[in-house]
Amino acid sequence: MLLSVMLTGCSVGYLWHVTVGQAKLLARQQAVDEVLHNSQLSEQERQKIQLILDVRTFAMEHLGLNLSDSYTTFVRVDGPYVSYTVSAALKDALQPYVWHFPIVGRVPYKGFFQKASALREEQKLAAEGYDTYVRGVRAFSTLGYFNDPILSCMLTYNDSTLINTIIHELLHQTVWIKGYVSFNESLANFVGEHGTLAYLAQRYGAESPEVRAYQDARADAAVFEAYIHALIERLHTLYQQPISRAEKIHRREQLFAEAKAAYPSVIADMKTPYYRRYFEQRTLNNAVLISFQQYHRDTSFFEQALVEHGGDLRQMIATFKTLRPDQIPASFRRR
Repeated sequence: MLLSVMLTGCSVGYLWHVTVGQAKLLARQQAVDEVLHNSQLSEQERQKIQLILDVRTFAMEHLGLNLSDSYTTFVRVDGPYVSYTVSAALKDALQPYVWHFPIVGRVPYKGFFQKASALREEQKLAAEGYDTYVRGVRAFSTLGYFNDPILSCMLTYNDSTLINTIIHELLHQTVWIKGYVSFNESLANFVGEHGTLAYLAQRYGAESPEVRAYQDARADAAVFEAYIHALIERLHTLYQQPISRAEKIHRREQLFAEAKAAYPSVIADMKTPYYRRYFEQRTLNNAVLISFQQYHRDTSFFEQALVEHGGDLRQMIATFKTLRPDQIPASFRRR
């Protein structure tokens, strides 16, 4: 979630909600050094914090991500998530509901610190006829406007996900092109994945079990992402047909049912458990799929850029710092 604070164009109530939420986080921050030495951390939490500090140093020194004081403080969060995002979309088109904020530009989701507030927003959008999706968030970037703290809810991630998350969020502080959320998120995903692999190889060795496990997870992710992208393409074709809205919605439910029924054959050969319960954990609709798509566009643009920089991720990131909006590929723009 990209925190929408200090914004104009928002309702006063929403502005107050996010301002108070962010202020509470700032007020509860403790220096990491003090937390490590004085708090009642579990041994696992202590190890996770040490990992974050090491990844932070790696990201800045080896990947060239912007220097900042992010992840040098700690906040104990009440509950499994620090915030919640609401997404919405038309039922008969892959078209997201979009909010407009001066700092971040057009954003296809809206963040809340309180779940009840997110659910009220979802209910309002659902009553207006939109597909909706609410998800919990364990980490977010304020794009450098604040120094982002380590949140206790982040420490529930497994090590590779935690490494990826820190690199991903620090990339947002380094490269952010206003109004192009899908490009920004897909770039952060790409850098997060390649950066995680580089970190694991440096720390444990290129042939280590940690590296192999991460490669297995990424291979499974590629299979899963291809499956969901194929479903999205079928939906896009359906929504372009000259039929009634009611018929489109009826047929899309058939596509959802078919995708769910065929999914066991997709996961049969996966080596990791991360995607096995995807259809059990959510009800598919356009908002869910658009949320997925925002983070998982075609990576060929980034792959080519990495090749052009001789496989040097740091040099690629340095070039992307100067990228102009008119250089963003059409595939990252709305259909």
